[in-house]
Amino acid sequence: MMLRVAVSICLLAIVGCKSGPSVSPVTGKVTMDGAPLAGAIVTFSPVKGGTGSAAVGTADVNGTYTLTDMKSTNIGRGAVAGDYNVGIVWFKPEANDTSRNSGESVAGTMSADKTSATAISGPKLALPVPYQNPETSGLKATVKAGNNNFDFLLDSKFKGAAK
Repeated sequence: MMLRVAVSICLLAIVGCKSGPSVSPVTGKVTMDGAPLAGAIVTFSPVKGGTGSAAVGTADVNGTYTLTDMKSTNIGRGAVAGDYNVGIVWFKPEANDTSRNSGESVAGTMSADKTSATAISGPKLALPVPYQNPETSGLKATVKAGNNNFDFLLDSKFKGAAK
């Protein structure tokens, strides 16, 4: 009898370790003007007063992303059920990207004597600015229990969502 009680307590402790709402798998594809956006960062931001939790994913070479919930008690593949505004950021690498060598991500640095600047080039934001902010992108998603798929077909001429 004591063994059964001990085993039951251990099982409850193991099951109870994962607190917080469960996540559901979320995947999809992100393209701009029909071309996949390899390396695009897709951010799901819960609507104000909603039940969701922030989640993010990075697109592969085919533009396919998989979200990961970012709440420390919930980290896992997917997102919590709820309504989301979506933002997408994509940096287009340049052939002469020197930011990796220097670790700098700014336009340039001043020399110690402040007489000359060293130009540092890096990746450029390549999406229309409104897509980068979940509040201005016009992109929305409702995550439900079970598998979810959201494709985002972006337009390079996008000027922002109407309010």
